Amino acid sequence: MKVLIVDGYNAIHKIPEMDDLLDESLEDARSAITDLAGEYQRRCGGIAEVHVVFDGRDEYRAFSSGKPNQVFSGTGEGDRSIIRLAQDKSERFHVIVVSDDNRVGNSCRAAGATVISVKKFYEFIR
Repeated sequence: MKVLIVDGYNAIHKIPEMDDLLDESLEDARSAITDLAGEYQRRCGGIAEVHVVFDGRDEYRAFSSGKPNQVFSGTGEGDRSIIRLAQDKSERFHVIVVSDDNRVGNSCRAAGATVISVKKFYEFIR
């Protein structure tokens, strides 16, 4: 089984349609990237868990769409949260991380995760 972890704001800023949506509504952009992760899960198959990680205090969850797979790290802790999650999950699952952040990618690869670019993630869905 697989686990998908998406670097939420990194992906939002790399996908033009999402970045445009961010200008209108932070909540809508977070919801849209979470929906895309769900679509990736459906199309890929074999993905047991999806986690979309956003930098920001957990209190932001009150402003989110309430999607159960959104993870809000402490402010400035998003990268570390993604890396920790990949390390923890890689003991039991094949982990796929979506991020264009070099530090995140390298650290997750070191933990045994497969890292794909935001472009590859988006092209698979579209």
